[in-house]
Amino acid sequence: MKKDRKNIILQSLASMLEERNLSKITTALLAKKSNITEAALYRHFPSKRSIYAELFLFCDNAIFAKCNELKKSDLSSKDKAKSAFIFFMIFIEKNKGFARLLSREALSSNEQNVADDVNKFYERFELILRQMLKEDSANLNAQPGISAQLIVSSIEGSIGRYIRSKFKDSPSIYIENVWELLSLSIFKN
Repeated sequence: MKKDRKNIILQSLASMLEERNLSKITTALLAKKSNITEAALYRHFPSKRSIYAELFLFCDNAIFAKCNELKKSDLSSKDKAKSAFIFFMIFIEKNKGFARLLSREALSSNEQNVADDVNKFYERFELILRQMLKEDSANLNAQPGISAQLIVSSIEGSIGRYIRSKFKDSPSIYIENVWELLSLSIFKN
């Protein structure tokens, strides 16, 4: 039962983050959305910050589980990077609330530790891309680090655009075209 309530709270927060007109999410509003009392909410999480942190951890685990799977695969360096890019963009499209977390838009100064975790998340994602690209560095137009940075910058820009469109302009609409442009910039062939 305790695990179920925690999941309900996390799902409620994710759902609230997906709302088109994001307003300040208070623990009172979150408790109401979760159909529990605010006191019950605090029995499962010591603070609002810890709720955001646990929700972010789910996102982090999903993305890096896929990246680790790709790193171990027999795909070419180019295909690994493409798969990581496309997985990330589709994950965000299907989980709109995470777009707001990864853009840091949903975080207040009280959730600074979560914002720091988001920054570290992007650094780790860029590192994994760099490692993937380094496997075939002779086929790159620039250093693996610069190429990985370009991919991450494109992802962050796409997330921002998705949010600005109030989740109307799905990242997957032109995902193949965006990857093709990135690929032309990154790879020699």
